Amino acid sequence: MKVEMSFTTKTIVILLAMVLTVTIVISMMLIREADSSLVFQQQEERLINQRRLQLFEDILHNRMVLWVDMFSHVEMMEHDSLDGFYENLQRNQEYLMLNFHVERMYLFDQNGVVGEQETPIKDFIVKLVRSTQHSLDSRALIHCDLVCTHYLSVPIMTDDDVVPVVILSASMRELLSLFNRSTDAHKIVMVQHKQDEASVPNLTLSSQLSQLNQDYLTELIATFPQDWSVEKLVVKGLRVSFQGKELSVSLLPFPHALSEQPYLMVVQDITALVQQTEQYELLVIVSAIVLFIVFALLLRLFLNQYRIRLLGISERLPMLADHKFNEYHKLVEKRQRPSLWRLNDELDVVEDAANALAKQLEDFDGQMAVNTAKLEKMAMFDVLTGLPNRNMLTFQIENLLAHSTRDDKLVALMFMDLDDFKKVNDSYGHDVGDRLLKAAAMRISRPLRETDIATRFGGDEFVVLLSNVDNKEQVERVAEKIIEEFSQPIVVDDMEFYVSISIGVAVSRLSRATPVELLRHADIAMYEAKSKKGAAFRVYDATMNLKAMKKVELEAEARVALRESQFSLALQPQIDLRTNELIGFEALLRWYHPEKGHISPADFIPPLENTSFMLELDYWVIAKATYLIRELNANGYPNIKLAINLSAGQFLDPSLPDFLQQQIIRNDISPSQVCLELTETVLVTDIDRATAIMRKIRDMGCTLAIDDFGTGYSSLSYLKSLPADFIKIDRSFVANIVDNADDRNIVHSTIAMVRNMGLIVVAEGIETAEQFEMLCHFDCQMGQGYLIGRPIPEPDIWTTLSKNVYMGIWDTTRASQPV
Repeated sequence: MKVEMSFTTKTIVILLAMVLTVTIVISMMLIREADSSLVFQQQEERLINQRRLQLFEDILHNRMVLWVDMFSHVEMMEHDSLDGFYENLQRNQEYLMLNFHVERMYLFDQNGVVGEQETPIKDFIVKLVRSTQHSLDSRALIHCDLVCTHYLSVPIMTDDDVVPVVILSASMRELLSLFNRSTDAHKIVMVQHKQDEASVPNLTLSSQLSQLNQDYLTELIATFPQDWSVEKLVVKGLRVSFQGKELSVSLLPFPHALSEQPYLMVVQDITALVQQTEQYELLVIVSAIVLFIVFALLLRLFLNQYRIRLLGISERLPMLADHKFNEYHKLVEKRQRPSLWRLNDELDVVEDAANALAKQLEDFDGQMAVNTAKLEKMAMFDVLTGLPNRNMLTFQIENLLAHSTRDDKLVALMFMDLDDFKKVNDSYGHDVGDRLLKAAAMRISRPLRETDIATRFGGDEFVVLLSNVDNKEQVERVAEKIIEEFSQPIVVDDMEFYVSISIGVAVSRLSRATPVELLRHADIAMYEAKSKKGAAFRVYDATMNLKAMKKVELEAEARVALRESQFSLALQPQIDLRTNELIGFEALLRWYHPEKGHISPADFIPPLENTSFMLELDYWVIAKATYLIRELNANGYPNIKLAINLSAGQFLDPSLPDFLQQQIIRNDISPSQVCLELTETVLVTDIDRATAIMRKIRDMGCTLAIDDFGTGYSSLSYLKSLPADFIKIDRSFVANIVDNADDRNIVHSTIAMVRNMGLIVVAEGIETAEQFEMLCHFDCQMGQGYLIGRPIPEPDIWTTLSKNVYMGIWDTTRASQPV
């Protein structure tokens, strides 16, 4: 793999991106703060100008009012009439014009204006007079035509009913002059706000201006942006670039105005301030760029050494994968630069670890070369037994099949398995099991020719490949010899093990056959032989394959049946033969298939017996049976026992006691109500282990019954050692006790023997009254069968019990009738 971008480069890029982001954010904040400061200064200036304008207006107003008050006071003391007052006022007009810029004077009495006027009196003046007469206080307003004029009304205090009022109209020049001298404004001018027919705002100049200033201000107003408004000019102002200057334009409103609102437009030159702000922003941007570049260079200089070292490691490590150890060490020596001042960091540790790994891999590579030869040999042979293994077997089968047609010979394969070997491992440990396998391998190899091959396939499975076979009889003789080899016990550590072997044989002369096919056929035949309880061989034929397929299909259907609740339990009553008291039931498994209907246990239990599913089904039976015991207790049938049949696999399963204990606790039942039934065959296979398991179950409080007694070993010695509670006489003996003297004697002696041992006898398969009476005569304690009661389907349990049980006594006359 080639390095497209080094780790340090990625780190630099990420860090630079982070620094660039932070720099941009800070720069934007500083620039925005500078812009905000500029706007804030302009707003502060507008507020100061507004207060300044108000102050100047108040001063001029009060000055004129003061003069009129003083003049009226003096004149009214000398003259009784208003005519004399008016004449003296006219004589002071020039004074007023020079000092106060008064353009016109009017005197109003109760009859109206005093004296003749060249122009008619305007309505707004009359309204101003009336307002003054009503309030008896001086009033002021600004009226704008072509230019704006300041009108002042002052009441004259006399004894008349109607107060005379003096009206003075003055020019705005003095106010504008004062304002202009007190500020650094670039231009100031009175303007009016008017809107045309299209509601477009328009500012009209309302001051006496030179043509140059008038043209300048008109062009300035024309450069306003389209979205300008009077409100924006009053509140925020407007920044305009005009004739190479940056100007701030704002409107100052007058409180005393008439008709169209007059404003004082203040134009300030903020070019220097804007340039200062722009220089500050440029300084911020340049500083950010310089700092970013300096940081990038420093980061590059600092991390570049790590980049070079990482690239060196990335170049050297692939050499280890290619076993180029010499080239690796040369590069390490070439790039190694000792430094006295540098402290070790993580990269130094990685380099040291890589060098140590290179040394270990070099040593390991040399050792691997030594071990490869050994492994190649071990790959074809089993370590435990020394026999060829599965790989060698496949190779040899392919060779024999390739030459079988040319040589006109058969290829025979024998697949064999030690019966019940797992029990040896579980009981005595794997060490004993391994030595037993070695001994078994030697016995399998004895009858073979030098050209034949015995292999260990895995676990306790062996495969024998026979070459130069002329007929099947020759193969059968070899199989018989191998079985004969196991007729004597195998001794391991002074312990004798009787081990039988099951053999499946597959024969072919077709070159197109495959090793997998031959092994599968032999495996199927081996399981067919194992179904005969071992120590046998079977030759594969097509019917076995069909049988195996049916078995697989049956197992699949059974799994579906368990999942879909197609299984149920039927309960067959067990009674005391002397009193007809109901003692308990035997739980019998039933399967109702939705398409096939009822499937007999004889059709599905034997094929499923050696499958993994059988153990799952057995545990379902225990769970269901303990649940039914709880239901019996809850419905008024306490202390009823339920007998549960155990398979060999379930009985030997280590988890059985714990599972049984869990179900007893979960269903809150007495352990004595659970009776586990075991066949003689299960028990005598490993009598010591069976006894230990039975004692553990009895210690829990459960009872045990030996089923089908008399059909197997029926040894008194093992019967005495087993901790059983019940002995069940097989139905094959009970069926003939009336007509067959031998069976009658066997049953009689068995009952007597078992009773003398303190065990309870249960007779199975009682179908006639004669059998019932004879068993009672033999002192048999318990019995079950069609005469007493047929197995009760699960849905009919409560109906049948209510009909056939009264005060714990079972009515056999009704119960024997089919349900």
